[in-house]
This record gives sequence, structure tokens and C-alpha cells, in this order.
Amino acid sequence: MTSHSKIEQAALQLFGEKGYDNTSTALIARQAGVSEALLFKYFLSKEKLFEYLIKQGFRRIVEANRGILAENDPRILIENVIDLPYKLVHDEPDFWKVQDKEFNRPLVQKYFQRFMSPIDNLLKKAFVEVGAPSPELTTLQLLLLIQSLWRNLLYPHDANLPNLARHLKQSYGLGRPAAG
Repeated sequence: MTSHSKIEQAALQLFGEKGYDNTSTALIARQAGVSEALLFKYFLSKEKLFEYLIKQGFRRIVEANRGILAENDPRILIENVIDLPYKLVHDEPDFWKVQDKEFNRPLVQKYFQRFMSPIDNLLKKAFVEVGAPSPELTTLQLLLLIQSLWRNLLYPHDANLPNLARHLKQSYGLGRPAAG
């Protein structure tokens, strides 16, 4: 693993555990096993390191999940979106802990909104296609549940959370065959 990667990994873990304000560059460098000077050589400042981590994290997530949003079957698309928090937290737990801890920061909100905006539009269209009574409100409801779900999946949680996806799919009528 390169020094650059070690710094990234240490910073993600520490920002997720302690938060941005409570994590010093000295602590990140020590955890990464590099000098603080090397950290500054790569990233210039703690703020630039944080910005890099957020941008790269969302870039990885978009690339890894591009296919689920290209789904043409509205029912499968909705199911994919319901499954998304489980996949995201499983694949990138440290990144999502940073998102949770630092969600009030404009940079985090900006990238989160960029990530969620296409999902919002695709869900509205999917709920129209499956005949949901109020597609916009149903989309808002599901997205709020998903946001709460990924945050709860990050930490020790209720044993029923893993089963919630199945319940949500049934609640949104996805357990039934499509109307012919």
C-alpha cells in the first residue's frame, strides 16, 4: 500500500470515529505511519485532504453503483434503491461514517445531493410507472427511510434492520407481480 493510500485510509477512519474537528494531521500521519510533512506534501492541508476524501468517495460510489440506476424495470429499480444503503455501508463503512459525522458541512451536503438527485428523479418516474398513488410523496418517504437506514446500519443496531429491506419491498408493493 502506498503512503498516499495509507494517509487516505487513516484519515477516513479517524474522521469517521472522531470527526473532522477532533482529528489532527499529526494523528492522521501517526496512524498512517508517515510523517506529517509527507501528508502536507500530498494534500497541502487537512481541509484539502477532507475535500479529496469526499470527492473520491462519491466518485467510487457512483462508479460502483452506476448499473443499478440504469435499470429499465421500475420495480427492479425501486428494489435496487431499497438495497442501496446495505450495499453502500457494506462496501464503504468508513466513508459513510464520515458522511454521518460531517453531514452538516456544505461540501458533504453538496456531494450527497449530487449523488441523490438522479436517484430522486428515477424513483419518481418508477413510482409513476408502477401506479403509486402519489409518486412524489412516495419517493420522498422512501428516500427519507433510506437516509435513516444507512445511518443506522453504520453502528450496532436493531437485529431487524437487515430484514427491513424485505419489509420495504413488500410495503411498496414490489412483492406482487406487475399488473398486466
